[in-house]
Amino acid sequence: MRPTRPSRPLLFAAALVVGVSLLTACQEDGSVEPAGTPAVSPSPGTSGTLGPGTVSYLTPGKYAIHVSGTGQRFSVSDRTEVYGAGNICGEHTPEATDRCTLDELKEAGNGGVMAIVVVEKGVATRITEVFTPKASPPDVGHSTE
Repeated sequence: MRPTRPSRPLLFAAALVVGVSLLTACQEDGSVEPAGTPAVSPSPGTSGTLGPGTVSYLTPGKYAIHVSGTGQRFSVSDRTEVYGAGNICGEHTPEATDRCTLDELKEAGNGGVMAIVVVEKGVATRITEVFTPKASPPDVGHSTE
């Protein structure tokens, strides 16, 4: 009797599925992130203060804050208050008192911005930018002759 073995097309298909799975990671909302993207924990019921950390934009209404290499996802709503200290919006000042829009947060979040996030049940109620001093250009010596 001849031993049965899987056909080559079946083995190829299985290898392809495993390979693709290793290259991408599916998120709860169905979005796909490339391999190497920092881990972001699902946080539908998280409440508390997160950060300070780097806030980054994920998808419409979804952000993540990364603190010491660990990420935490959160959502925003039209009730989320956003305050800037010069990078999200407003004057570059240590007091983050300028009220910003969610569009300004999205733009700043594309590059990442340092902030503290207050979350209730996974939805941010307040995002406050952490002031980061801007590097001043090197002082070029002037002749006093």
